[in-house]
Amino acid sequence: MAVCVTSKRLSSLGEGPHWDEECKVLWHVDALAGDVCRLDVETRETEVVHLSGRVVSLVIPYSSDPDKLVVTVDREIRKLSWKNQSCELLQEVDQDKPDNHFNDGKCDRIGRLWAGTKGFEKIPTVIEPEQGTLYSLDSNLSLRKHVEKISISNGMVWNLDHTIMFYIDSLPRKIYAFDFDLTPGTLSNQRTLVDFNVVPAYEECGFPDGMTIDCEGKLWVACYDGGRVVRIDPATAQILRTVKFPAQKITSCCFGGPNYDELYVTSAWAGLSDVNKKDQPQAGAVFKVSELGVKGFPQDRFAG
Repeated sequence: MAVCVTSKRLSSLGEGPHWDEECKVLWHVDALAGDVCRLDVETRETEVVHLSGRVVSLVIPYSSDPDKLVVTVDREIRKLSWKNQSCELLQEVDQDKPDNHFNDGKCDRIGRLWAGTKGFEKIPTVIEPEQGTLYSLDSNLSLRKHVEKISISNGMVWNLDHTIMFYIDSLPRKIYAFDFDLTPGTLSNQRTLVDFNVVPAYEECGFPDGMTIDCEGKLWVACYDGGRVVRIDPATAQILRTVKFPAQKITSCCFGGPNYDELYVTSAWAGLSDVNKKDQPQAGAVFKVSELGVKGFPQDRFAG
């Protein structure tokens, strides 16, 4: 196993990595800077489109047009044209909670977007709890609520046959599992897969954040304030492997590269003390982990 830095740019809050197999680039966001980022992992150079708003939290390509991207900005879901940098509003959520904003999202196998919100952050890391909601957006742009009273809606992924959805609420440090019916896009039978507060092996893992899955059906979970990504067996909830990084605030991960055998991991420097910033000069970088001996899958695109 080898860990290296694959971006020259350091993000204040890097999030939402998505490997684009057509363009051979890694999409991600610098959430607090309001930037959508397009990383060439070979040159380590990043192109950026800046969007107006407080927080830009996800970017996923459209399946129909490589120039079009679905992005979330504050409480809005937008369509972004990368070439002309124009945005079109698709939906807005949480109108009764103006301080909320989207935080993470993924598309399921048929291209339906799942994205959730979080409550107001009064001061760094102090969140107004249970103010967020998990939504889905179909290709016809119809919006549905699924789970309410979420504090920090975060990593989500589906098992290999798309019958279970795994979902993270970061603040209570829990990974949930739901029974999932793909065609209607419904969730049921919510249960806790892992509670980081009660399982001793997770004591030093910080907060579960972004998440992906490999071809063996094992979860890879980024650990914010834990400086690591852990590989979890969802059948036993046990940690199978730990990958550590020279950055404390590890935010999300996805598989990519020509063979989907490289793990791309985003990180942040926002929230670090001045001393910790000096000790972690690579905080905010995108890392690449190779020689893992396991592969992932292409991420699904938005079918809008």
